[in-house]
Amino acid sequence: MTDHDTHAEHTLSPTTIRYCPLCGAPLGRERLATDHREQAVCTGCRFVFYLSPKLVAATVPMDDGRVLLTRRAISPAKGKWTYPGGFVDFGERTVDAAIRETLEETGLQVRLTGLLGVYSYANSPVIVVYRAAVTAGTLATCAENDAVEWVPPAEIPWADLAFPSTRDALSELLAGPGPGAGAADGAAPARHSSASPARGTSRGSG
Repeated sequence: MTDHDTHAEHTLSPTTIRYCPLCGAPLGRERLATDHREQAVCTGCRFVFYLSPKLVAATVPMDDGRVLLTRRAISPAKGKWTYPGGFVDFGERTVDAAIRETLEETGLQVRLTGLLGVYSYANSPVIVVYRAAVTAGTLATCAENDAVEWVPPAEIPWADLAFPSTRDALSELLAGPGPGAGAADGAAPARHSSASPARGTSRGSG
């Protein structure tokens, strides 16, 4: 059974939502005149439960031509490689979420140097990915990954990447700077000396 299958019952979808989040009454399915589609409508308070994709913010930190990748220690895609990122909290900007998630997952503080791309797939979150440069911190793993490594482009494990967005974003990154480069703050990436702890490799004990 795949990771997607084992997590399907825990995912919000038109087939799994059953009760109104406001009053707790059962939801029904009705075709609404306002958008000509069937939606989940509360049988009590008439709240319309629109399901929208979750939003993910991520970064691809770079240093001396290498990209920073993390190996996931949790499902889905456990054991696969991706870049640091995670869900945007309610009321949080995508740029702030990307910086926060990178610090939480790698121990590194970054500044965003441009928008790499926005990736959208059926039945999946919308992923906003930024280019980033490391400004401080010490490379470290967290509960969600068991390895964090600087990887040269020639050594990217394409067959072991976690998600379609991982593959697509890295492919765009290596194809060229693109129109979004420098859009986040317009500054040049920071450089680190060879003694910088941000330039190493961190692997967890798991």
